[in-house]
Amino acid sequence: MQPVSTESSLSLRSRLGLVILLLLVAALAVTPVLDQRAAQNYESLFQRALVTFALARTLNGVISAVQGTEVALQPAGVGVTLTPGELLDPVNDLVERFSWLMLGATVSLGVQQVLLELSAYWLVQLTVAVLCLWLLALYAARRSSAGLTRSTLWRLLLIAMFLRFAVPITLLANELVYDTFLASRYAESTEVIMAAEQELEAMGGDPAEQLPAPEAETGWFEGLSEAFSDTMDAASDGLQLAERVAAVQARAAEMIEHLIQLSVVFVLQTGILPVAFLWLFLQLGRWVLQLKP
Repeated sequence: MQPVSTESSLSLRSRLGLVILLLLVAALAVTPVLDQRAAQNYESLFQRALVTFALARTLNGVISAVQGTEVALQPAGVGVTLTPGELLDPVNDLVERFSWLMLGATVSLGVQQVLLELSAYWLVQLTVAVLCLWLLALYAARRSSAGLTRSTLWRLLLIAMFLRFAVPITLLANELVYDTFLASRYAESTEVIMAAEQELEAMGGDPAEQLPAPEAETGWFEGLSEAFSDTMDAASDGLQLAERVAAVQARAAEMIEHLIQLSVVFVLQTGILPVAFLWLFLQLGRWVLQLKP
């Protein structure tokens, strides 16, 4: 009894692995498990984008209200009107651009939703399953199909698999990257911007501080006391204004930093990562096509 050669053993293991692979692909193509998980990840990403877009629009309105707030002072009888909200001009410009970025992100997500629905279409599922079973039958019979070689069927199967699995797997991988590297960044930046928005909204609601003019003539002592009181009030107003300006400056720098962080998160999730994953799938398909099945 002659021992089985190494070549025959490898060939047998390769064929067994190929059969398992084709059966697995066919099963995944017709079952909704992958689609359901990808749809959940898409919904989470879409909700984050909507919430962030709404946050940006609300922040824009709050900043506009704060920019219109004026503080009127009368040190030494001279009227001075200041608008500390003007310090938020760079933030307002950045928020406007961030709103456009978030609009583009939601459009990108809308396109991904359409592609996800296309990948789950019954005709695409059926095509992948039929091609897998066709190849299994050809390998079992050890012959080519009429008019079609196994190489041609593999090419058709790879195209069908790209249509069926590329978008769902991209969404799954995208969410995995978010959970691993971006979730804490997103949560922190959103929390900081919401806190800044509430603080600025409270600041914008403060009325303008205006010292009233004297209504009637008073004696020299009363006039001196009133002048001293006005001077102290003006100094107090100046200190309050300095504190307000410092608070606005601090919040402006903080918001700029975290708006940029949010921009990084959504540029990655709705632009760079989907394109990168699809490019990897295409490169993998090209490499598989170069093999001799």
